[in-house]
Amino acid sequence: MLKHNNNQKGFALLISLIVIGVVVSVGLTILDLTIKQLLLSTNSKDSEIALHAANAGLECAQYWRNLKATDFEDGNSVNVACFDKPAIAVTENNSGITKTGSGNVHKYKFQFDWGNVGAERCSMVTMVLLNSDSSVGNILEITNMNAVVSGYPDGSSKKCEAGGRCAVISVQGYNRPCANIGTHGTLQREVLLES
Repeated sequence: MLKHNNNQKGFALLISLIVIGVVVSVGLTILDLTIKQLLLSTNSKDSEIALHAANAGLECAQYWRNLKATDFEDGNSVNVACFDKPAIAVTENNSGITKTGSGNVHKYKFQFDWGNVGAERCSMVTMVLLNSDSSVGNILEITNMNAVVSGYPDGSSKKCEAGGRCAVISVQGYNRPCANIGTHGTLQREVLLES
């Protein structure tokens, strides 16, 4: 009677488990890469929407700044309509401005929700206008610009030479409506124009 020593028991099962483990690992790695690429492309799209919202808000602010320059520089209320939305009354709000020199400073803030389908994005505009007196050597300066205009470089001031008309327009663009900018996934881009 011959006895066979069967040391091969379970070898096929072990090989099968190793192969399944490798296949599952590769599959999970590909799934992880796919999810990361999807998130990256979504963030890229949302970033583009926010940047375009900021640029469009800047174009709107520049248009109304040029069209109603006298009203803005006199501190009057101005009706502004952007992106085919109803006009809103924009009033001066100079709170928190610290200035030196003589002349006038006018600060306006307004915002619009807009988009192709409805209110898909938000543009928030801050416009600061400086009109310096024409006295020789007079420089009108706002010393706390980073408190007046969000995103302005810290410690920087805005100077306007004697007789000058200067402006700072800052626009924050969001990939969500203005009422939802605090929600998860909101991206903000900002553009700043100085003259």
